[in-house]
Amino acid sequence: MSRYDREADPVEFGRVVTLTDGVFAIALTLLVLDLALPAQAADVPLATTLADMAPHFSAFVISVAVVGTFFQAHHELLSMLQKIDGGLLGLTIPYLGFIVLIPFAQSVLGERPDEDLAFAMYGIVLGCASAIGASMLWHAYRRGLLREPLVGRTARFEALRSALPVVVFLSSAGLAFLIGEWTALLWISIWPLDSILGRLQRRGT
Repeated sequence: MSRYDREADPVEFGRVVTLTDGVFAIALTLLVLDLALPAQAADVPLATTLADMAPHFSAFVISVAVVGTFFQAHHELLSMLQKIDGGLLGLTIPYLGFIVLIPFAQSVLGERPDEDLAFAMYGIVLGCASAIGASMLWHAYRRGLLREPLVGRTARFEALRSALPVVVFLSSAGLAFLIGEWTALLWISIWPLDSILGRLQRRGT
């Protein structure tokens, strides 16, 4: 199976970077389309219309943070890579597929904030994207694609940090039917928890 080295095959390596950057840019752009004023807004006071759109704004803010976090995590993965192989390419496509599903999940959440299924679907989309993202990291680790191998404490913390969003998002899909809109608090908890893990990881290096 072909491998593309960062230095030896810069064109092929760069194509993967360009593809992922482009998909993330499109996903971020699509998020804002959900904020369009409804057609009947001309007959309603603007303040009332904006208040009615509060679920859309909330979903937009969360989704921008989520896509930004996924982009940062993927950027860190690419910076760690020395080589890309066919297996990693195979994981990249479904990963990007779930990334571009985020705007749709956001739209459903904004339109149906009173339905638990909307929160469950959002959690499933993000959980699947997180699971594939974690699989990409550990595929690269097992196949020796990283610039520097992950060892000891670093490997353990990388495993914890990559598993955190998978557990939280997929768990939230089930819990959504019990706690409804409070599910969003579970998603938000990922950022402080990851920050704590990051500080603990740096403290030991």
